[in-house]
Amino acid sequence: MIDHATRRGKAFAVFGLLLALFLVSLDQTVVGTAMPRVIADLRGFEVYAWVTTVYLLAQTAIIPISGKLGDMYGRKWIALGGVVVFLLSSWLCGFAPNMLWLIIARGLQGIGAGAIFSTVFTLLADVFPDPSERARYQGLFFSIFALSSVIGPIVGGFITDTLGWRWVFYVNVPIGLLSLLVLPFALPTTHRHKNARVDWLGAVVSTIGVIALLLSFTWIGDGQPWTAPQVVVGFVIFLIALALFIPIERRAHDPILPLSLFGNRTVSSVTVLMFLSSIAMFGIILYAPLFLQGVAGESASTSGAVLIPLVLTMTLISVIGGQLVSRIGRVRPFLIFGSVAVTVGAFLLTTIGMSPNLLLMSSFMFVIGVGLGLLLPNSTLAVQTAVDHHHVGVATSATQFIRSIGATVGTALMGTIVTAGYARAFAANVPQDATPEVLHAIKNPDALVSPEALRLLTQATAALPNGDQLLRALLDTARHALAIGIHDGFWMLTIVSALGIAAAFMIPHLDFKKRAQTMGNPAMIMEGHSVVGPGE
Repeated sequence: MIDHATRRGKAFAVFGLLLALFLVSLDQTVVGTAMPRVIADLRGFEVYAWVTTVYLLAQTAIIPISGKLGDMYGRKWIALGGVVVFLLSSWLCGFAPNMLWLIIARGLQGIGAGAIFSTVFTLLADVFPDPSERARYQGLFFSIFALSSVIGPIVGGFITDTLGWRWVFYVNVPIGLLSLLVLPFALPTTHRHKNARVDWLGAVVSTIGVIALLLSFTWIGDGQPWTAPQVVVGFVIFLIALALFIPIERRAHDPILPLSLFGNRTVSSVTVLMFLSSIAMFGIILYAPLFLQGVAGESASTSGAVLIPLVLTMTLISVIGGQLVSRIGRVRPFLIFGSVAVTVGAFLLTTIGMSPNLLLMSSFMFVIGVGLGLLLPNSTLAVQTAVDHHHVGVATSATQFIRSIGATVGTALMGTIVTAGYARAFAANVPQDATPEVLHAIKNPDALVSPEALRLLTQATAALPNGDQLLRALLDTARHALAIGIHDGFWMLTIVSALGIAAAFMIPHLDFKKRAQTMGNPAMIMEGHSVVGPGE
């Protein structure tokens, strides 16, 4: 047996957890490049988006539930169960004979991924109870997550071109099996709490509410208006579920999400900070490339390359920041500085012109990468330090859950602002000789990035007098309108990030060194006073 208290035992545990995290984080990006081949083979283009949507819905909904179950019955076994479900569903995905099969299997895969995500960072806290020691490794885990987002599309494309799209899913099996060989022996076993009861009613109500909320924002992000019937119904279901969930949790013997956690100023402040920073992160990652392609006319590969400084810097700073937090013993200054960096980076993006300097834009991404590299790992560390050990799992999973919600909300908000800004600016400058048919062909900026949409627009203008001149005028108007719309979105992200600075200042001064001296005590030591329990 492995002695989990030794350096070798801890290294073995870190290796196993990194394998599990790499397994699920790579899967989030590796599938996208294979989807065109999947559609060509299985048909079903009309349900194309659901292959990704159902995965994200299942993953997000299960995160708080599995986090709580890990606290109650042992995180080690929840993580192992997640890996097993993920592997079996990966095999089912690769074996899929039709799109319905694939969508169901992807939903199961999302459940396994959610169980892994909700427990990996909590298990890291079990392996390294001392927050200062844990800080050295927290950044490493987030760097693996960031790097997988870069290499995922490359790996997915290579596997699809050489082995076929089914191997995009089958490749998970050897990685997962290696993880299963390591984790049972490498991870410490946490004991089941006595008199533990599963809050099944709270779990069901929260799942229904979360899925309804995410579906509404997903439809908005796909271009549906906020007043669309399915969007409104989704929001209504969410509000009803929320109204039921709060009293259910207050009365539950062992609630799935203890509401008293949010009475802890660190937890509540970090939750707000993570929500806001996720909105900013995904808004930038999605719309900075669109600006380069649609406005500046750059290629997809060039626009993707501009994001590399963000990802690489975020990866490097996650590791370096963890080392600095470990030495200094404080996390609040890093969260404040990270929030400021993201705000500055978002503001700089509002200054880019129609023909941006790629090197300058890459430097803006560098600034944003520094901020995110300090925020992502250290926010989790702050929450874990601020609660007693009994609630570490549910508190950690709450931050992962909020990040997922923030990503979905950010995508929807950016889509709404950019679309509205584009429509307003285009309508104010539309060429007078444009016919309704032509205007319909460019009612959205697809013609700026899609060869097929551009072909349809060219056909619509070809039969008109001065058709070539009109086409150029329409495309120039669309580029300027899209630039205005995306700039409006970047201003929204700047404001959101600035609110994140305020949330970071609300976080108390956690002292890791004092915390390490009281590891056996549920009290949380802060500067000048002690706070007992998560609700104080």
